[in-house]
Order: sequence, then structure tokens, then C-alpha cells
Amino acid sequence: MSLYQKKVKPYSDTEICLICEKQKPLGIHLYHSFICLDCEMDIINTKTSDQKYQFYVRRLKQVQFNEKRRQA
Repeated sequence: MSLYQKKVKPYSDTEICLICEKQKPLGIHLYHSFICLDCEMDIINTKTSDQKYQFYVRRLKQVQFNEKRRQA
């Protein structure tokens, strides 16, 4: 098992991914948002010149919006 896999813990319930909007059991939390392991790997491996990159940027901006809304 890699060091990364040790840090990612499965949750008893599935959560909805901020990026793909599918229910997944594994992933990370960025503030109060959940990003599944598959999307995290896609984000890491996407080049900035790829069209998908802008999609990820837009979705990740929602984290900031959601956090500001929670603080209000």
C-alpha cells in the first residue's frame, strides 16, 4: 500500500463528488467539499493546456463559493 493510499480513508457512507457529481466511497475533503479519488487523479494528471483543465478550475471555484456561503 502506498503512502497516499494510507492517507485516504474510506467513509462508511458514500459522498457526492464536487467534480463528477457521482457518489463515491473514497476521496478527499477540501474544506467542506468532497472530491473523489478518480477526479483527484484526473486533476493531478491534466495538463493546463487541456480543455478539461478549465472545467476543473470552474468546479474547484465552487469550493471557495461554498465556503464563503457557509461563513455568512
